[in-house]
Amino acid sequence: MKGSSRRLRRVFFGGAMTFAAAAALVAGVTTSALSAQPKANAAPAQIGQGYPPPGGIYTGMTACPLYNQLMHESVEFTACVLGDITSGSIKIGNITTPLTEPVNVQFGFYTAANQTFYADVVPPPEGVSAMLVTKPDLIPESLSTMLGCPSSNTVVESLCQRIPHFGKYGNEVYALAESDGAITNFQLISWTQPVVFQLINPLLGRDCSIGTLGDPVVLQPSLSISSLQEEVDPNPAEHPDTYVLATQSTASDTTFSAPAVTGCGPGGVANIAVDEALDATAGLPAASGVNSVTLTGSFNIAACTASEDSSLPQPQDDAAILLSAFKASVGTPPPSGSQAAAGRLSGAELHGVLGRLGAR
Repeated sequence: MKGSSRRLRRVFFGGAMTFAAAAALVAGVTTSALSAQPKANAAPAQIGQGYPPPGGIYTGMTACPLYNQLMHESVEFTACVLGDITSGSIKIGNITTPLTEPVNVQFGFYTAANQTFYADVVPPPEGVSAMLVTKPDLIPESLSTMLGCPSSNTVVESLCQRIPHFGKYGNEVYALAESDGAITNFQLISWTQPVVFQLINPLLGRDCSIGTLGDPVVLQPSLSISSLQEEVDPNPAEHPDTYVLATQSTASDTTFSAPAVTGCGPGGVANIAVDEALDATAGLPAASGVNSVTLTGSFNIAACTASEDSSLPQPQDDAAILLSAFKASVGTPPPSGSQAAAGRLSGAELHGVLGRLGAR
């Protein structure tokens, strides 16, 4: 592998991780915002569009948009992201919601001819909604606690009295973090992400949220990488400059402010009392330094950089090579722990990679 490819891997690796972590942050603790009773999203497709589920070092990458024509227009690399967020939490005001259900993130990205800085993201074949697959996470505080039941306010007390009539769902509150726009200020291991936090309970209505569309909570997370390893495709003659980069990483932000709750309750002016009751319990609005988001998991990037390898005849179709590698891997078991460990970078090498990323 040429030195230019190695340098490129180190540079786009940081960007890939950033996009994957950003997508996971959009998921946060998630469910269906349109459902009074939260339901899990559909499970990831077992067969990606146009190819069977790959194996070997590409195991789990079932939803990469390798048949999307955009992915075949790369001038430096084409890549597929597989992220599995397994732990973390979101703290808004004085309420902390732990991430207890895994979040699966999948999408593709590539460098376009007119791209001056980084890569363009392409969603899975099923669309943007398929970038994230997860189950709902429960806010630890019950609705009774969040409303301060019993209440001296007649509107709030009316909700308190109705809670038992909805069974277990009456006292459970779920959270959903929805994106309110594109990622901006992208600087490899930091970025800006506007989100709205929905609060979901059948008694709180459909518009209960922290932040609103057009006036969102603005996250500015940064990424820390605790480990990095590389696995090269087992058939480099057929699949040149094709490999998988894998990390354990944490995305976090403690700088964002959170506004007051809005739109919660039976509707109209009656919502004001419910909003105020929730604010009093949650400690909202909350200034920068009070809130935090931390999400940890694994992020794998399958990539081909043949199109920028001067030792190969050009042009090369990175997406076609990566698709061929996926197909060749079908039925191959994933690498064992010892095989994976063999590609792990040393602490000094990892420090050097992160230093170069930060200096980009």
